[in-house]
Amino acid sequence: MKTGANDILESLSPASLPDRAASYALDGAKSLYRLAMRRMERTQDKVQSEYDGSHWQKILSRKAWRDAKSLSDFLIFPDQSVRLRKVDGKIMRISAQQYYRYRLSALGELIARYADGASRIVELGTGYGYNLFSLLHSHPDWTLKGFDISPNGITIGREIAAHFGVSGKVTLDRIDLTDSSDPNLAAINGEVVLTYFCIEQIPYDVRNVIENIIAGKPRRVINIEPNAEFLDLKSPRDIVSLLYIRSVDYQTVLFSTLDQFEREGRIRIIARERMPFAPAINNDGFLYCWEPL
Repeated sequence: MKTGANDILESLSPASLPDRAASYALDGAKSLYRLAMRRMERTQDKVQSEYDGSHWQKILSRKAWRDAKSLSDFLIFPDQSVRLRKVDGKIMRISAQQYYRYRLSALGELIARYADGASRIVELGTGYGYNLFSLLHSHPDWTLKGFDISPNGITIGREIAAHFGVSGKVTLDRIDLTDSSDPNLAAINGEVVLTYFCIEQIPYDVRNVIENIIAGKPRRVINIEPNAEFLDLKSPRDIVSLLYIRSVDYQTVLFSTLDQFEREGRIRIIARERMPFAPAINNDGFLYCWEPL
C-alpha cells in the first residue's frame, strides 16, 4: 500500500545541476549580506521578540485553522510557490503544498523509527505544536505534549487542539529550558523527548540546556537541529548551509557537545543521521538520538 509520501515522490525528479548552482549562489549571497549586516546576537530577548511578539502573534491574529476543513487540511499549507527543497534525501523543485503533504507522512515515519515503541512524545520548544499535530495525523493513538516559552505559541496550539477536537491528545504548556528550576522539566521524566529546530534558537545556552534535559531523566531524546560541525565543505550545499547558520546566529555546537557527553559516559548515542527532508536548501539539519546513562 502506497503512502502519501510515496505518491508525491513518484511525481518528482531531482533538480538539475544548473538549477541547484543558481539557487546555491543566490542563497549564499543573501547569507553573506545578512552576516555583514548583523548587529545583534541571538539572545533570548531577540528570540522572544521575533517569535512571541511577531511571528506567533501574526498567526494568532489570523486564526487560519478556523478556515480549514480538517486538521490535515490545516497542516498542509495551501501555498503553491515552487522552490528547491530536500525530499527523501534529494534536492527537488517542489511546491510548498506538495512538500508539507510529503512531510506529514515522513515525519511520522522518522519519529516512530526512533521512539523505541513509545506512544507518548514530549516536544520541547514546540511553538504552536505543528510537529505534534503532524504526529497525531500519522499516529492517532499517540499522546503528545508540547512545551514552549512563548505564551502566544501555547495559546495558538490550545486553540487549534480545541477547534479540531484533539485537546485530549495534544496538550501544551510553558517551559524555559535555560532554567534548571523550571517545574515543567519534571514532565520529561521517563518520556521520549523531541526537539525540532528548537535548540538552534539558544546558541549561547546549548550545554546548559542539555544539562537540564539530562537532569530531567528522559527515557530517550531525539534532537533534530542545525548542524555546523560535521558539514562537508567540499559540498556547495553544505557551504550554503554553514553561511546561513552563521548569518542568523543559530547554534553550532550541539552535536559535538553530545559527543563529548558520550565520551564522558553520561549519555549513549543511538543514532546519528542527516535529515532526509527540509523546506529549504540552506538548513536541513541532523538527527541525534540518545539516552542518558
